[in-house]
Amino acid sequence: MAPSIDDRPDRPLGDGPIVGAVLCGGQSSRFGSDKALAPFGELTVGAHVVRAMRGAGIDPVMAVGGTAGAALGIPTVADLRPGEGPLGGLATALLWAKTGSVLVVPCDMPLVRSAHISALIEASIAGQATVATVDGTPKISLALWPADAGRTLLKLVDGGVRQYREALNVVTWQGVEIPEWVLDDADTPEDLQRLTDRRGQ
Repeated sequence: MAPSIDDRPDRPLGDGPIVGAVLCGGQSSRFGSDKALAPFGELTVGAHVVRAMRGAGIDPVMAVGGTAGAALGIPTVADLRPGEGPLGGLATALLWAKTGSVLVVPCDMPLVRSAHISALIEASIAGQATVATVDGTPKISLALWPADAGRTLLKLVDGGVRQYREALNVVTWQGVEIPEWVLDDADTPEDLQRLTDRRGQ
């Protein structure tokens, strides 16, 4: 049985104050199959994200939503608002962690590396979000969030908000510049081939 919000510990599991959350709850309708489990080099797309988190010292790492967690070797926490987009998945991850910070990355960003995650962690300030930016523009697909923002974000979702960027309006945040290519995702098989070609270069 997947861990639930009520199973969350008084503080995050593991030795550190940071939980990793891989968002796996999308329908993958444009991809045609579970993109987290699509081959990408020697690993799957989602496994690259998990490896990057663990390489940055994050423990535990969990999947939010979907069914890919077992194949990725990580536990799955059921999305509190399935089908309502990544904002609900983000709120779920923060509520499960309860305290500390949560590094959240979609399952379809296989080019992210431990060094990029470490850059966010090193710049982080307690109680604030630390967000990847490109030329100063926030790209919240790669971000470190304060866990105590979870209930506020869930209220946004329940109020009909679906735009992921709206999360920035309810937290104090700072940006860390990250190369734009790191944030490329694989929404379609064509996207994945493009990322594969880029990785080869």
